[in-house]
Amino acid sequence: MWVQVPPAVPASVVCHASPPDPARCVDLSRLGSTYAYLLGLYLGDGMLTEARRHVWKLRITLDSRYPGIILRAQLAIVEVGERSPGSSPKVGCVEIHSHWKHWICCFPQHGRGRKHERPISLAEWQREVVEWHPEAFLTGLIHSDGCRCVNKVRGYSYPRYFFSNRSSDIRALFLMACGRIGIQARRAGAWNVSVARRDDVALLDTFIGPKG
Repeated sequence: MWVQVPPAVPASVVCHASPPDPARCVDLSRLGSTYAYLLGLYLGDGMLTEARRHVWKLRITLDSRYPGIILRAQLAIVEVGERSPGSSPKVGCVEIHSHWKHWICCFPQHGRGRKHERPISLAEWQREVVEWHPEAFLTGLIHSDGCRCVNKVRGYSYPRYFFSNRSSDIRALFLMACGRIGIQARRAGAWNVSVARRDDVALLDTFIGPKG
């Protein structure tokens, strides 16, 4: 939830809105798992575009086959930004979008070019949120750029998770969050990370599971 920040604003919080408005910027004491989830979605399939009057448009593209994930993304935007999102259907997907001048404050990773073509790192306050809520962050990443599938090898089948992203920095954030809760994840190809150990898959199943 986003409320007026008390006078003692932590030094790590910077308002990137134009014109600046620290009184409506990030309140660290109110950030939680919902923001961590939305951050995962943004890093996977989200972007910001600047609209009129210094207002920013958050855009997250999601597979239309998974209405549960679409609904969860919409509810996350409502909770974090305190505004109702819109949606635009496209071929095979849905774009969830929301206008707010402080989306740029929420996602300082915004920049020119594609994410995999420039460095991506978390601000100090974002890293603190992810460290407190790694499960929600991993769920957002999997819901945007990952999957749970069944791998078949010589008549034997077993479930596993994949996360795929062209940005080595974002893959590193996925690995960091996995390590935070004791999950072993390994690189599987140029852009993929795999979680295949039975106990690790079972742990991810407790808070992610198949897409729906």
